[in-house]
Amino acid sequence: DLGKANDQFQNMVRQERKQKQAIRHEALSFLIIQETPLKEWLSTALKEAEDLSFLLWAIAGHHRKFPPDEPTAGTGIRLSLLIEHADFQHTLSVGAKWLRLNDPPTLTNLTWQLLGSTSPHQLLRRARRKAAAFWASCNDDKRRFLAAMKACLIAADVAGSALPKEGERISGWIRKVLGQKPTSGQLQKIVDERLQAMPLRPFQEALGKTTTRVVLAQAGCGSGKTLGAYIWAAQRAPGKRLFFFYPTTGTATEGFRDYLIDPTLNTQLVHSRAAVDLELLGVDDEGEQVNPLAALEAWSTSITSCTVDTVLGLTQNQRRGLYAWPAFVDAAFVFDEIHAYDERLFSSLLRFLLNCRGVPCLLMTASLPQSQLDALKEALSSIGESLETISGPTDLETLPRYQRVLSDDPWSVVEQSFRDNEKILWVANTVGCALSLADEASERGFQPLVYHSRFRYEDRVRQHGRIISTFRQRGPVLAIATQVAEMSLDLSADLLMTDLAPVPSLIQRLGRLNRRSTSENPKPPKPFLIIEPDTDAPYKSQEEPNPFTVPRLWLERLGMRAISQSDLAQTWSALDEGRQQKRLESAWINGGFETMPRQLRESTPGLPVLL
Repeated sequence: DLGKANDQFQNMVRQERKQKQAIRHEALSFLIIQETPLKEWLSTALKEAEDLSFLLWAIAGHHRKFPPDEPTAGTGIRLSLLIEHADFQHTLSVGAKWLRLNDPPTLTNLTWQLLGSTSPHQLLRRARRKAAAFWASCNDDKRRFLAAMKACLIAADVAGSALPKEGERISGWIRKVLGQKPTSGQLQKIVDERLQAMPLRPFQEALGKTTTRVVLAQAGCGSGKTLGAYIWAAQRAPGKRLFFFYPTTGTATEGFRDYLIDPTLNTQLVHSRAAVDLELLGVDDEGEQVNPLAALEAWSTSITSCTVDTVLGLTQNQRRGLYAWPAFVDAAFVFDEIHAYDERLFSSLLRFLLNCRGVPCLLMTASLPQSQLDALKEALSSIGESLETISGPTDLETLPRYQRVLSDDPWSVVEQSFRDNEKILWVANTVGCALSLADEASERGFQPLVYHSRFRYEDRVRQHGRIISTFRQRGPVLAIATQVAEMSLDLSADLLMTDLAPVPSLIQRLGRLNRRSTSENPKPPKPFLIIEPDTDAPYKSQEEPNPFTVPRLWLERLGMRAISQSDLAQTWSALDEGRQQKRLESAWINGGFETMPRQLRESTPGLPVLL
């Protein structure tokens, strides 16, 4: 923060300046060291000359806004650095004492013109060109070292702004909160309460006996993967903080609801709408914490359920991931529903596994395309590791559950099923289609339950619970939903009506059909009907101009016979061979001189509406 010793910043904090500042303070910190005798003075504290470059880049990027844009009009024509001031010199003396350096050099004030060849922005431009040549020569270890340094500095800056309890040294507070981790006994308690004296399935036991750092659990919906994850954590990562990562806010909340609402456990739900969910779940909380310092809660939480953006955002310099860095470095990670990741998100997962090599990770999915499985194996192989795969219980995976039916009159199929007192789930690809279906259902005398992503969030959460509750009661039900039904909707339908969709989506939708059938209590295969939608939305894109070509071929190969979860996965895997996973740059690892946040997920256009 040495760059705050400039006239524009000092006038701003004294409310004597209304215009924007010409250049941010962290960029000036970089230049003050780079362009004054401070550079040689600080170099004496470092073992390698190149370490100073890394140090300066980390300092300049600690607000993730470096390098700055061109100066904004109206910010003035010059800027003065007040570096001969007694307060500035005293700050240097404090640093010299901590670092055991010689006395700092005596400095004189500098004034820089904001335009011309010697302006701060021109100095930064030249420094950037010089940095690019050095960065190109840096190997992988040096790049990861710089990324870790940047994350540590940002976390330290946030911690320095936090307020521990009165009279408590901040260093002691940090040690205390980072030392709060779940015990094997606490994790085993979660397992025991869910089992209710029932024996573990063999594949759940196998998860606890795995030996590699990265494990893939591939098992169908309803097979007990999540319980297996806690067994894995208890036996493979005892004494480590535990993070469960989900692809959406809704799935993160369901994971928290099902396993972690226990006052004896130090747990937390983290995502952008967590305050709403905690209130609806009846968990005491002081309300939404919009202060970025709330991210420090991850440091002291033993078990966290959150969206995957929390950790993979780290790879793209996103704030929450950088703030939580100290909690991540000694943790175990469970990534659930990885089949739901878009291409950018999956590529970020690969970068995380490659660059954070000291943390155990469990990946979970109902099915994974061959290209992504190959990409995982190839990435781990490149750093001398292997992927251990645990498959779901064979008796459940091979149990015939589904059978496709054809009909030119889908409503007649629904009406017959309803007369037979059955539960019906109809999944549309767009909200507009779902609402049209709901209107038609009402005209036909049904009272459909409607569930889609455009509800106000708290109403969507309530509707989620209402649908699950209604499906567990006696009597026929018709629920009309969109893609929100694909994950964490724990219900079992007798009939599935669904728009044609990408294969991963269809597999997830089928996971809501005949879900309760087991080898001990098998039920006849239940019917599903595929409806050709009027539009390719929302799946058509430049990367995927024909999104339904592969699903049609997949359905053709499955045929009209009774099929199992294993049939779904194996048929898809055979179709996906030969496809290459695109490599994604990581702003965190590849940034070097630059520290800017980058997009994590593929964008989905939408229009916010204030009601």
